Amino acid sequence: MPEVFPIHDLFIRRISTIEEPNATRWLALRDTDHLLRRFGQAEVIHALPGPKTPLRLRKVADEVWALIEGQVEFVWHDLRQDSPTYDRWHCLTCDKPTLVLVPFGVAFGYRALAGSASLLRLATHPDGEHDGDQELNWETKV
Repeated sequence: MPEVFPIHDLFIRRISTIEEPNATRWLALRDTDHLLRRFGQAEVIHALPGPKTPLRLRKVADEVWALIEGQVEFVWHDLRQDSPTYDRWHCLTCDKPTLVLVPFGVAFGYRALAGSASLLRLATHPDGEHDGDQELNWETKV
């Protein structure tokens, strides 16, 4: 039975590590995961500890985030008015390679906790492509 998360459509899974003689590989995302409807953008982020990043609300784009190394806190706030988990918050601290889904309409943020962290972000649409995308404070109540 699939795990039930506190926000509707949320997906979280550990990333498999494959050790080879001269490299370490992390299988982050497969087509069979069925997480992205289309592809729009990919970026690698090297996050330093410090203040929280703003929560980013994407009106149309789904995003998949992968923690590659380090320790981070992920935060989701469901702002989809038709969602059964509308206005619910979820926080998750990760220190192992982990894959998470950020459905469109759910505000999301992260912060590195102890030392730097490396993350991969994949989105169905490029940044700035849709009106209505916005940045919110972690304390914002909509």
